[in-house]
Amino acid sequence: MAEHMKETGDTALLDAAKDAAEHLGLGETVLEVRDLCVDFNTPHGWSRVVDNVNLNLNRGETLGLVGESGSGKTVTSLAVMGLLTGPRVKVTGSVKLAGQELIGLPAREVNRLRGKSIGMIFQEPRRCLNPAFTVGDQIAEVVRRHRTDTTRKDAWARAVEMLDLVGISEPDKRAHDYPHQFSGGMCQRVMLAMALACEPVVLIADEPTTALDVTVQAQVLALLTELQDRMGLGVLFITHDLGVVAETCDRVAVLYGGQVMEMTDAEGLFYDPQHPYTEGLLASTPDAQVRAERLYAIAGTVPPPWSWPSGCRFHPRCTYSQAGRCDQGVVALGGPGDHLVRCVRADELRLEGIKE
Repeated sequence: MAEHMKETGDTALLDAAKDAAEHLGLGETVLEVRDLCVDFNTPHGWSRVVDNVNLNLNRGETLGLVGESGSGKTVTSLAVMGLLTGPRVKVTGSVKLAGQELIGLPAREVNRLRGKSIGMIFQEPRRCLNPAFTVGDQIAEVVRRHRTDTTRKDAWARAVEMLDLVGISEPDKRAHDYPHQFSGGMCQRVMLAMALACEPVVLIADEPTTALDVTVQAQVLALLTELQDRMGLGVLFITHDLGVVAETCDRVAVLYGGQVMEMTDAEGLFYDPQHPYTEGLLASTPDAQVRAERLYAIAGTVPPPWSWPSGCRFHPRCTYSQAGRCDQGVVALGGPGDHLVRCVRADELRLEGIKE
């Protein structure tokens, strides 16, 4: 894998990607989310699924979004991509892509940016590929849609180049194959090729390794990291696997009940958690389970969005909860420096992180 990437490191595609991103210096914000709220019209009335989420993503950085199923991770990413539309959904707040506001932007303009300036890898890649078309045609379609002056021949050449870039052998031949002729890991590489074909500045990866075995997962993560370093991508990485977070993410935002419960750098999250929910997630990891005398699980389940509890949304499941404090009022996200936490007892608790 590494040798292959070195061989392709001087391709015109990588040079062009670097040139396209030069106007954004390392550390400069490419995605800024402010007070993002998503409401769905349910049989129980309008229910807020994502509640005032604030995120910053810099070029060359990987920001992880973690939490249990139902925490709002995928809905947040779909709102950022502008894929939540229709009369039964309301998206409010601000989403700026390289300084350009996306919320309220006409659908035609959002479509122009989606796939060109911001790309996304969805869960279950085989279901996202059209079985009726070759993978080469599907990648070439993305190129022609966003680069209208590109000929079919040039778009096909770009598709082959992208397949080569993501480590698929004999790309000129495999471009003629259909999705069912690829393994799950290879389909994920095809999705990555499609997402990066137009050299975006932001890539959203929604649990891209969930359905893959451990060996293929490691290969995909290594490939993604290599491409990020070379192309200067800002990556929003959505996962429930804290092992993947430790390997790939620079900063981490922990979501629960549609709210950010804790946000800090990856090292701070693992070794110095400030929120009881984060402590529970860390205690549920395989390494922690090996050390424990009994298997650990966070009690209860994530409540539905139409019945969020008052006060801290995690307090009904929290072993540190105090009546009259944790179940009252609005709990704000704050803290010293860059380590933010949404907990009224954060200054009192000494929580356990990952041990050496």
